[in-house]
Amino acid sequence: MELTRRDFFKGSIIVALGAAGAGMLSSCAASSAGAQAGGSPAASDAGQASKTVTLHRGYGAAHGDKCFTSAVVATADDGTILAVSMDDYQFTAADSAGITGVPNSDAGFASGYASGKMLMSKAANNEAYSASMKEKAQSTTPWLTSMHAIEAYCVGKKASELTKTSLDAVSGATLVDAPNYLKLVSQVAESGDHVATGTYTGDGSDLKMGRIDAAAHGDKAFTEAVTLVQGDVLVASNIDEFQFISAATNGLVPVPNSDAAFAGGYAEGMALMSKSVNSKIYSAMMKEKAQATTPWLDSITSIESFLAGQKIGDVKVSGPDAVSGATLVDAAGYVQAAVSAAKAA
Repeated sequence: MELTRRDFFKGSIIVALGAAGAGMLSSCAASSAGAQAGGSPAASDAGQASKTVTLHRGYGAAHGDKCFTSAVVATADDGTILAVSMDDYQFTAADSAGITGVPNSDAGFASGYASGKMLMSKAANNEAYSASMKEKAQSTTPWLTSMHAIEAYCVGKKASELTKTSLDAVSGATLVDAPNYLKLVSQVAESGDHVATGTYTGDGSDLKMGRIDAAAHGDKAFTEAVTLVQGDVLVASNIDEFQFISAATNGLVPVPNSDAAFAGGYAEGMALMSKSVNSKIYSAMMKEKAQATTPWLDSITSIESFLAGQKIGDVKVSGPDAVSGATLVDAAGYVQAAVSAAKAA
């Protein structure tokens, strides 16, 4: 993994003979350091030091039982939240005006849909979904505006500070379930189930998070990529993929609300799974069908590690052997999804 490089001020050590010369050089050096760094050389050096950031991924039922929420939370070493990205996935009528389904909704992935149904991302359909909220519940604030306010509220806080927050505490958010989204962020921030790491410099105030849904691997699944960026550097990415599978699969952990109203969008006998949550099950399927020997999540982790620290414009891959440690035939597709998420930040 290529780490974000540390910048150093360049200087020279001059040994001056004579008290007057030494004093003059010392004064100039101090003045120069203060002008460049806005403070002492020690403060400048500390500000440019690389720091570790961890991207945590998790899922929950933050808003009723008709959808499930995906959350990715970036934390500093001390647990402080640096950035948050969330989305809700919900089934809707396939012929809903202005609504676009998740990638591959017009292909093999759609075989998992109940007749007349389609899975959508609320973030990708903010305008149409917000109009529906306004019509049904007289909501005046767009869904994504409220979500961004909730995400922004989390930044700078520790996970423990988010579990007892009222709706009124989040300025700009009018969603009645805002406290539930905050609780999910808190839970995910403390989870180690699917994490990716990278490094950043400074106080992290310039870190940005982007997310996209893509068809990175065939037409029977869709990929969700979330990427943290600092300037033109891809700091870290966290990638997952969703696919329908037989609900009777032994050991299956389907997405939240699969035992509630959300399941009304499933074709008979099917359920939606996260491949990262069900890596063991999915990897066994890959081994049986394609003689794959590397667990799915191991390959994804290798891809995430490959991306961390690279300049966005420098990431170029092609072919199944592009990423060391990843044996997925569509490794390049996952890389491209992460880069697209970086560009969306």
